[in-house]
Amino acid sequence: MKNKNKRTAIWTTTICGCLCLLAVGAGVVWQAMDYKETVPSPTQSQARVSQENEAELQPVTMAQTPTVDETKLEEQNQAKAETNSVAVQPALAPKTAAATEPDFDYPVSGEIVMPYSVECAIYDPTLNQYHTNDSVSISAQAGDVVAAAQKGTVKEITKDEEKGKSVVIEHDNGWLTTYSQLAEDISVEAGETVAKGQTIGKVGEPTKYTIALGSHVEFAVAKDGETVDPEKAVQD
Repeated sequence: MKNKNKRTAIWTTTICGCLCLLAVGAGVVWQAMDYKETVPSPTQSQARVSQENEAELQPVTMAQTPTVDETKLEEQNQAKAETNSVAVQPALAPKTAAATEPDFDYPVSGEIVMPYSVECAIYDPTLNQYHTNDSVSISAQAGDVVAAAQKGTVKEITKDEEKGKSVVIEHDNGWLTTYSQLAEDISVEAGETVAKGQTIGKVGEPTKYTIALGSHVEFAVAKDGETVDPEKAVQD
């Protein structure tokens, strides 16, 4: 009886041990399979890393050094483009020679007692008032010679109460000179050509409109119908 119980205990122990071994083996197999599923194979890992590296790395293009012929051709093309970009300038018309302005002289030597002033009024001692003035009055002695300021043609000879006897001479390029407060004896005639410095008359007595200035010559200059300051027209 004891031997039977002993054998039964041995078999029970053996069966239990086998079952434990089977359980342990099954657990090991299950863990191995689970690890295999979670850990990527070496080939998959390498492929993934390779793809990531390819995505990050940009292809590098090596710059190619141009040849001597290519460089010369590029320079020629650039020079041609610059030449074509320059606008063609129209031919300039030949310049017309500037008209020679006359070199005027004063008709007499003396002090200017009434200056030219067309932009602001100046005091007139004879009229005792202020007004503009489009000529200059040059002090001189009665009987002094009055000369043409420049060559020209006598346009007209006039007389009025304010300016007395006057001679108007027409010059080239639209210039005109007028000499007033002259004596009755005029040395030229209308239409006569006169030379620069030629006597055209003599200083007369001042009219009642200019008597405060004493004996003088009223000298006026105009260009194309516009009055000009005689002091600027006379060349020193």
